[in-house]
Amino acid sequence: MSVVPDGPPFRLRWAGQEQRIVRSWGPERIATGWWRGQDVERDYYVVATDQGTRLWIFRCRADGRWYLHGCFD
Repeated sequence: MSVVPDGPPFRLRWAGQEQRIVRSWGPERIATGWWRGQDVERDYYVVATDQGTRLWIFRCRADGRWYLHGCFD
């Protein structure tokens, strides 16, 4: 969940627990070129939670939904 529409998230649910995001890096906007047909636009963030978890997440700009891309061990 994000405070502002294009801002970083401030909390998320991971492994069945709600976690507060204490630090975020980003966004890094990734978009396909118009010449490829179907447009894909994503804003990627690396986030650290209050429980010590570091995740790589992104927001799909077309629908505003958040997705997990990966986790750092």
